[in-house]
Amino acid sequence: MRQRIITGVLFTLGVAAFVVPSLWFPLIICAMALIVGGVVVHELIKATRTGNYSPSAGLILTGFVFSFVLFAISYALKLSCEAAIALYVLVIGSYSVACGILVPVMRTYDQDALRNGLITGGIVFYVTFPLYCLCAGMNLIENGWYYMLIGLCASWISDVFAYFVGVTIGKHKLIPHISPKKTWEGFIGGAVGCAVVVALYSFLVIYRVCDINIGGVLFLVITFILGFMISLMSQLGDWFASVIKRKVGIKDYGNIFPGHGGMLDRFDSAFFTLPFGVLLAFVINLF
Repeated sequence: MRQRIITGVLFTLGVAAFVVPSLWFPLIICAMALIVGGVVVHELIKATRTGNYSPSAGLILTGFVFSFVLFAISYALKLSCEAAIALYVLVIGSYSVACGILVPVMRTYDQDALRNGLITGGIVFYVTFPLYCLCAGMNLIENGWYYMLIGLCASWISDVFAYFVGVTIGKHKLIPHISPKKTWEGFIGGAVGCAVVVALYSFLVIYRVCDINIGGVLFLVITFILGFMISLMSQLGDWFASVIKRKVGIKDYGNIFPGHGGMLDRFDSAFFTLPFGVLLAFVINLF
């Protein structure tokens, strides 16, 4: 437990070292995205190979690098965040699909080439989309830092509430075949707690910093609903990463964070919530 606490504190300080300066220099967050993405790509390739899958490392790395090149182009052209994400979906989305075709076409010797191709394309999209959203949200949305802070931190907020509620009153198992310790009480507690924090933060910070033309009560209701949705996606992200680990037969994705596992073990939920930071900005900016 002591090791987990120390590692958790150091991890938080490390993330803060990138996130806090990004309030004034948003491009700094791209450095964190590159580091996180690079390590996660390595962990996923290693994990899938442990499970006797053979994704194409070359195609994955090419897609990963090109996604950041695409963001640089969007930034240089001063595209809106909506246009930048649309460009990503068209280009990297198409590339991910192409990976599913190229691998079986090129690997005539591989009986599982189609499966490995789909895994290749899936890893490209799984890793690059949330990190692209983080970079685009921070740099291409006015006051984007405030929205993306929710997208980044909401997953950990949800985890904290889910853990303490689950430990305190959790009795009914949720998905014992994937995560034996998770309970329905923790699931609901995480969702409600995250929704409350997101709504309060949005009202106390975003509502005052940004130009919001909507009543305070309605704003609280909207952000509470979005916060609830973000928590659901956070927990789905955790389950998805757990399913992969069980499928390939590993306990953690790595040991870069003693007591916590690898980089993906810390960002699995955030990968599902980062796009919701952008969605939150889009929804609020409608008013």
